[in-house]
Amino acid sequence: MPKLTSLQQNVYALLPKGAERPRPQDELIYLLEQSEQFKVTPRLISQIINDLIVKHNIPIGSSRTEPTGYFLIETPQELQNAVRPLSRQANAELKRVDTLLQIDLNEFWDKEKANA
Repeated sequence: MPKLTSLQQNVYALLPKGAERPRPQDELIYLLEQSEQFKVTPRLISQIINDLIVKHNIPIGSSRTEPTGYFLIETPQELQNAVRPLSRQANAELKRVDTLLQIDLNEFWDKEKANA
């Protein structure tokens, strides 16, 4: 296991193995606040999970359907189930970026002025 910070180690230790009973973000926040004695935000949890995956190659999945939460991926099926919504989200974000880049701002604001 790569060298993790104390906070990363604590989050990792709270993650269940397998997708059967993922640990909800609210529960992670509550448990970490009890042990860390400072305010833990959803954004901090997301950042720690991201770092554990991207920087430390730890296979963490999340479930967006009931039961929701984070878990340690154990099987190829769990991996596919965890990656599928991320791929959809990434594609949707790329479509948004592409659409924004194609907008002619002068043309948009000219139309807005004409409709005012």
